[in-house]
Amino acid sequence: MTRFSDGDVIVVTGSTRGVGEAIARRCAAAGARVVITGRNAERGEAVCAGIAADGGEAMFVAVDVTDEAAIERAFADTLRRWSRVDGCVANAADLSLGALDGPVTEITLDGWNRLITADLTSAFLTAKHGIRAMLAGGRGGAMLMIGSLAGVRGNLGHDAYSAAKGGMVALTRSIAAYYARYDIRCNCLNLGFVDSGSDRVEKVIAYPGFRDQLQDFHLGAWGTAGDIGGIAALLLSDEARYINGASIPVDGGAYAASHMPRPTVAATIPGFSPLRPGHDKAHNKD
Repeated sequence: MTRFSDGDVIVVTGSTRGVGEAIARRCAAAGARVVITGRNAERGEAVCAGIAADGGEAMFVAVDVTDEAAIERAFADTLRRWSRVDGCVANAADLSLGALDGPVTEITLDGWNRLITADLTSAFLTAKHGIRAMLAGGRGGAMLMIGSLAGVRGNLGHDAYSAAKGGMVALTRSIAAYYARYDIRCNCLNLGFVDSGSDRVEKVIAYPGFRDQLQDFHLGAWGTAGDIGGIAALLLSDEARYINGASIPVDGGAYAASHMPRPTVAATIPGFSPLRPGHDKAHNKD
């Protein structure tokens, strides 16, 4: 079982629910002090209370990860309280912006900019100030990006999201290459579909026929938030000291099985008929 060194402090963005909460709870259970961040103070304080009830230690800081000043304050507050940051997880993303995405010919510039800001610029800002906080502690540390399968293979009809998550993979490698000299590692988890229990996910699963397509795509089963917590805690701990710059699929085998049929979104662009047969069907083969 993964264990953190005495006093280790881990900051997890977007940790008031879902994958972020699962990571924070798993790190706390492994002995780390954790910083919960998000925009909903009530949920954040509830997560902290749950961690405390289980014998852990946590604090909540309200953060909008697209606001650099707010992120900088969050790390400053962490250093004031605990004088160190040993790990940081760039997890927060704004899934409510999904309606702005689409094939590249159909995305507005405003939609593109908002999606890139929410899903990639936020990771840059988290890494910028998280790594600075680790440097201030003088102990090294670990940065972890929560990416997506969409960032390492085609994701039909979600070109902005794919670009953001692909940028996260590239950013991971560049951070790893430079900050190794300061004993700071950086890795990226590329997630498949994860049932986080949110209302939004439940609506996706309930879409007619989509549940079966998701199961086919993920070789029969998809993940839960709890499946992510353990591997994230491992990569943040000293047990993973020799893993750096890695882009790791956590997807039930979906990336390995990329030859299989996969679910699609809207099959065609209005006004333009496919020039290749079969691309207007419910499934599309690579």
